[in-house]
Amino acid sequence: MLKRTAHAVIAGALALGATATTNAVAAAADHPGPSVVRTDKGAVRGKVTDSARVFQGVPYAAPPTGRHRWAPPAPAARWHGVLDATAPGSACPQTGLVPPAGPHSDNEDCLFVNVTTPRTAAAGRPRPVMVYLHGGDHTDGAGAMQDAQRLAARGDVVVVTVNHRLGALGYLAHPELEKRGGESGNYGFLDQQAALRWVQRNAIAFGGDPDNVTLFGESAGGYSACAHLVAPTSAGLFDRVVLQSAPCTSGTGRRDREDALEEGVTIAAGIEEKPGVDDWRTAAPEHLVNPFGTGPEYAPVYGGKLLPRTPEEAFATGRFNKVPVLQGINRDESRAGIYGMEMTKKATTGDPDAHIDEADYGTHLEQTFGADRADAVAARYPVTAYDGSPALALAAALTDAEWARPTVDTGKALSRHVPTYTYEFAEKETPWYADPAYQKPSFPIGAAHTFELPYLFGLDDFEPLTRTQHRLSDRMIDIWTGFAHKGRAPWKPTTPAAPNTQSLASGPNGIRPVDFAENHHYAFWTSLR
Repeated sequence: MLKRTAHAVIAGALALGATATTNAVAAAADHPGPSVVRTDKGAVRGKVTDSARVFQGVPYAAPPTGRHRWAPPAPAARWHGVLDATAPGSACPQTGLVPPAGPHSDNEDCLFVNVTTPRTAAAGRPRPVMVYLHGGDHTDGAGAMQDAQRLAARGDVVVVTVNHRLGALGYLAHPELEKRGGESGNYGFLDQQAALRWVQRNAIAFGGDPDNVTLFGESAGGYSACAHLVAPTSAGLFDRVVLQSAPCTSGTGRRDREDALEEGVTIAAGIEEKPGVDDWRTAAPEHLVNPFGTGPEYAPVYGGKLLPRTPEEAFATGRFNKVPVLQGINRDESRAGIYGMEMTKKATTGDPDAHIDEADYGTHLEQTFGADRADAVAARYPVTAYDGSPALALAAALTDAEWARPTVDTGKALSRHVPTYTYEFAEKETPWYADPAYQKPSFPIGAAHTFELPYLFGLDDFEPLTRTQHRLSDRMIDIWTGFAHKGRAPWKPTTPAAPNTQSLASGPNGIRPVDFAENHHYAFWTSLR
């Protein structure tokens, strides 16, 4: 009740537009909502399209420059007049090397959100809010990469996409930084919390319901959502979570505090002519992005006050933010990584026809699973069972070990405490990258990592959906936004004894229950631990 009372006060203080009135809020359903909205820091003017209202580049925190670099996000300044919110703000500094991710950027004035609502005003009924955290290995990406107009319009939701600090500027841990600014290594994560607090203060102004917020993310964004599930200070900032290609208990998408601090010292020692924190804070961002952003793995740091428990520890003890969860992976997750291996082999050998062969298969199994277990994995995933393709056999083994097994484990752990629903995106033919520079692989890419995104968002990086794919897209949007509205999916929930997984694919019988654990050899992988 206290939360709702506070939001009622905010609702009274914030105008829905420069000329908004009670009559405008109660306008007929076919009338567009206002293009000017007043936030807690000032008014913004967006654009009204045939299906949505779109507000881009809205500041939610101050630029993290100077003394704000490697510090918690500071409040955004107020502005006078009406801020133009018809184009995206700058992406945060990044190399632009992770395709398809955000553009190369050296601009630290980047802490913006983008808000997309249905075209019509919400007449007296605030809509669920969906806050999306982008992928990109915590080093690349931007909120504006995702066009949320169709998601918002079809699902009758307000969608917020977020920019946050990336790479070293977002996740560098170092003892000197701790002396000056407290716990280091989680600045990008703190940005996300600031964006979620911005949503709490401003959702009503855009027709959204701050008491019904779904946090969702893909890959790095999903692992960030895992961190919010277990972060004590994220409590109350969201009411549901969707995890796309981010099983929380996989050990991926996070770093141990001691390891991160040690790694930070090593990184700092390698920066020529930048001996101390003061030098780093005055250095041009391009001097930090390239030497920092392409080498080590960056991710939220666990083991401090902000993230005191890993997801495994938190789920086992029930000490996490208990909200309904929709989680899932793509059936062929690792084919994207194998594609990268194939492209690397072509480049290093100079042979445009080079492919992943059986020698590569054996070598990678030994490197990943150890010589003592590689033979068992090869026997379970023989090349002959995958159309004679070592690439497909390797991708299947890696998908099952690194994605499917922890998805089952995560579902078991969460479902002991909260309603949990599990899906598998299983499309056989997905749109390829639109850029002709991306050569198609020698094997079917299928439902590889990131390839579900065109079904939820408008993405220029991919080819257009076919009519059949568009129908699957409709169903997936209905599932995601239905979960935001009601906190449940239209199939049986996961239990500790049964994953109860729903397959999502085109065509007749494409959306159906599947035996996820059996299909991905869960028993085999648990026996190898």
